[in-house]
Amino acid sequence: MILIFVASLNENVKLAQKLQTQLNDKKIESEIINLVELNLPMYDTDKEQNDGIPQKALDLSEKMKKASGYIFVSPEYNFSVPPVLVNMIAWVSRIGDDFRELFSLKKIQLATHSGSNGIDLMNSLRAQFTRLGSIVMPREIVTSYTNPLREDSSDRILDQFSSLIKE
Repeated sequence: MILIFVASLNENVKLAQKLQTQLNDKKIESEIINLVELNLPMYDTDKEQNDGIPQKALDLSEKMKKASGYIFVSPEYNFSVPPVLVNMIAWVSRIGDDFRELFSLKKIQLATHSGSNGIDLMNSLRAQFTRLGSIVMPREIVTSYTNPLREDSSDRILDQFSSLIKE
């Protein structure tokens, strides 16, 4: 099972759906998780101490434990990572004794539909997930309004990704 995390609405959801279709064609099961619709409360230590970890984050962590890999589909916000994605990572890293547990040795494919070239987002996510212990695929799927998805290219990228998750 591959979890496809989407950190926005509109174009990135459409990109996630296209990638899910390509995975389905390869007989790879996946689930799209829209982080905007998940609507986790903004992380802060007082909220965690007073209210505990939200059930939504606990449920998500169980799915993440069972997944063989993740695809993150996210726009670039002000040359970096959208708050909804940072917030999800903050919450799930607080579950258990090891903040890296849900990312350590997980295979991750990065993708974006960005108004710009998305390079700052890709670099930020690559750095963060690598430090969390993940294996981040060397190629990214990058689209924009002027650079639509090339399905032949994304298909080859997903072939590489799927070959690693089957090991």
